[in-house]
Amino acid sequence: MNKAARLFFTGKYFRAGVASLGILLLWGYEVKLFSQQSDEEKRPNVIVIYTDDHRWDALGKSGNDIIKTPNLDKLVESGHYFPNSFVTLSICTPSRAAFLTGQYGSRNDVMSQSLNTINPDIKTVAQYFLEEDYSTSVFGKWHVSNSPKSMGFEYEFYFQGLAPYWDVPVVKNGKELETSGFVEDVIVDNAIEYLMESKTNEQPFFMWLNTWAPHMDIDFSWPAKGKTLSRYPIESMEIPNNWSADYSGKPPYIQLNRPHQRALYYGYSKAYPLKHHIRGYYAATTDMDAALGKLFDALTEMGLTEDTYILLMGDNGWFMGEHGLTSKVLAYEESIRVPLIVAGPEVQTGVSDHLILNIDLMPTALDLASIEVPPNLHGRSFKHLLGFETDEGEKWREYIFYEAPVPVHGSKPHYAVRTKDWKLIQTYDENKSGELIFEELYHLKNDSEEKINLVGDESYKDTYNYLKAIIEEKIEWSKKSISN
Repeated sequence: MNKAARLFFTGKYFRAGVASLGILLLWGYEVKLFSQQSDEEKRPNVIVIYTDDHRWDALGKSGNDIIKTPNLDKLVESGHYFPNSFVTLSICTPSRAAFLTGQYGSRNDVMSQSLNTINPDIKTVAQYFLEEDYSTSVFGKWHVSNSPKSMGFEYEFYFQGLAPYWDVPVVKNGKELETSGFVEDVIVDNAIEYLMESKTNEQPFFMWLNTWAPHMDIDFSWPAKGKTLSRYPIESMEIPNNWSADYSGKPPYIQLNRPHQRALYYGYSKAYPLKHHIRGYYAATTDMDAALGKLFDALTEMGLTEDTYILLMGDNGWFMGEHGLTSKVLAYEESIRVPLIVAGPEVQTGVSDHLILNIDLMPTALDLASIEVPPNLHGRSFKHLLGFETDEGEKWREYIFYEAPVPVHGSKPHYAVRTKDWKLIQTYDENKSGELIFEELYHLKNDSEEKINLVGDESYKDTYNYLKAIIEEKIEWSKKSISN
């Protein structure tokens, strides 16, 4: 205790204060010796929203004139939008592990749907918030084998993996429950109920909300609400320009792998079945948007918007017929590129073309809450890109590294390096001691649909060599991470 404090607690001011307190208590006033956090001290709430199979252009503000996402568009207008955002591995389970740990799958041990257990020695984002006396909760889809409790979530309302769109069974704090209604309404309504019940608690909260739409349901369809489907006439759906299954510049095995074979099964070789699927995907995205709109409105009504950061990101993308494919994993844009929107107090509004990864969400969420970012993360805080003054500085990454080190959904092991204008993909044979079997080089600035493979073109030899040096170094790092 310093000198000023000793004088106060032993002097006349303290004695006078005690006397005044006694009078107030005598007259029945409720007095708090230590007030709740002042506005200056109040710690912000943090909500991270993971939208499922949500590709970067399934958003009105991305320039898509057909899809209807009014609530996400409003979030873009009130926050900061990063259209150049990517995942480290485009599939549900590894993407979730990447966010929870801030690390690549080769380090956190989650590299496929079967390799789905996060290394228990790695501390998760929720555990860091919990240590700082935040209440922690998770809602919606859960897709790692570790339990939410073991990952640091005190409150849980979730379903595991694949689920129906309607009347989804859930687990609420260890108890199995039946629900009724559309899955996104169930998730959001329970999240709002949780916030209402916690409103009187001055403890700040960290919430992770995971949508199910627009992922296909358990029957591999998009049974969106009928009224929403009616807003999307099939004849108005547009076929992608790179719909043709031309694999002349692609690894030959892709013709036989699951994403192409499933696309043929769905009828994507013809326009009508593909348009039917695009319609369902768009409608499911609109229903998801509407449910999130209820959450955003509730935050406003509860007076929480001024104290709450929202970080919304897709967990991975989704092929809708591009290159004759469905599903994800493969390192083309429709699969690995996702929307990212950040809104909250003092966030600078605007659009940034910086390259962001899902492993950056954890350090950024911690940084926004003024929680020290651990040094062992692979991701970086992009708080300074939101208009805040930090020690991070202005320099940001010049490329992103994508790893799919084990076969997933019929893919062979492959890796990619992507800059703002270029992408190099290397594919390996899992049965021949990691032999390199195919390379692809795309000039995204001129060929955003990745139609023309420029490997072997002497005009781009310097660019190829530059990217090749980077990807070989990163692949070596990835393999060492797995072996360790």
